[in-house]
Amino acid sequence: MAVAIEKKTYTVDDLWELSHRTGKRQELVKGELRELAPANEEHGYLAMRLGTLVTLFVMQHKLGYTFAAETGFVLSEDPATVRAPDFAFVSRERAPESRSRHFVRYTPDLVVEVVSPADTFSAVTEKVNDWLEAGVRLVWVVDPEVKKIYVYRTGQPMRALQEEDVLSGEEVLPGFECRVREIFE
Repeated sequence: MAVAIEKKTYTVDDLWELSHRTGKRQELVKGELRELAPANEEHGYLAMRLGTLVTLFVMQHKLGYTFAAETGFVLSEDPATVRAPDFAFVSRERAPESRSRHFVRYTPDLVVEVVSPADTFSAVTEKVNDWLEAGVRLVWVVDPEVKKIYVYRTGQPMRALQEEDVLSGEEVLPGFECRVREIFE
């Protein structure tokens, strides 16, 4: 006879406690813990390269705040979802003046996700959908395998940018532009 095992549903506070007690990198998706593997060299380089370009632009124009990988953003309390993008930008309008010592409880304007070798199409799609449903205005998915950047916005078709194309911050980062090839150099 099979015995049913009850699956625990975690809260945002559970994730906070576990992450500080165990030191593991995890996300929380609809109450389920998901462990994150460390990024490889290419992943880290691309996230930092694009993050640096955006951060310099944001600082120069005093547009808001940028966040490094592993920063936890609470997307939902019920079901509890905390995601950690590879890079994020939050406009001054969305962010409070003071910084919290807990997960971020407001939504980024821009999220960057770099595809890792172990990422599946469905896992990346799920992340993009979670970000958009939470109110993120612009999601860039960087795919090192094919040297493309996929641009997602709510209610609009996805756009695939090739190396010769220009990546634009659109109205989220007005005036920000760079050639896709600059990211992969």
